[in-house]
Formats: sequence, C-alpha cells, structure tokens
Amino acid sequence: MKFALVYAYDPVQAGPGHGEIDEWVELDAALKAAGNFVHESGFHPAGQARTVTVRGGQAQVRAGAVIGAGTTVAGYIEVEVADEDAALSWAERVPTARYGQVEVRRIVEY
Repeated sequence: MKFALVYAYDPVQAGPGHGEIDEWVELDAALKAAGNFVHESGFHPAGQARTVTVRGGQAQVRAGAVIGAGTTVAGYIEVEVADEDAALSWAERVPTARYGQVEVRRIVEY
C-alpha cells in the first residue's frame, strides 16, 4: 500500500528548528533501509505558488496557495508499507509533526 505523508505547519505559530536537517537525513536513511521509501519532495514557500481554477471553461490563475488558510504545506513523503498503521508510525517520525501536522493519505493505485 502506498501512502503520502503530507507535512504542514502554521508559520505564525512555529516552524523548522535548528538541526532539523539532520533529523530529515536520518528519517530518509531509515525509510530507505526499511525498504519503505518511494519518493519525497519539499515545496518552495506558499507565496510562490499559483492556484488554478477552471469555471465555465475559463481558467483563472491566482498568486499564492489557498489550501488551508494560514497553513503552509511544506512537502510530502511517499511510502510503500504493509498497512495504514505502518504509515502512521512513519508519520510520527516526521520532524514537522512536532510543531505542525502530518496528514496520512492513501494513494490511489490504478
């Protein structure tokens, strides 16, 4: 089963701390050693995002992110694990979980 661990936080409340890079490197190494790593990407700041909507056949592009007002979706990790409990266990190890949240979403596989 594949899951996306989508990590987000409210930058007004808290954010990444000093030394967090080392924690990310350790998490990546552990995921790879366990054979659960599929893909990972971080995002540039939400202010650099563009949001596209199509209404009545007309596309509109707006500056900025609109998902979860006040929340910065910082990135995601895709894991392949035996079940949801395993995905939740990995989500607990994501550094952002300490000051934000990690949403665990099952990925549709066609």
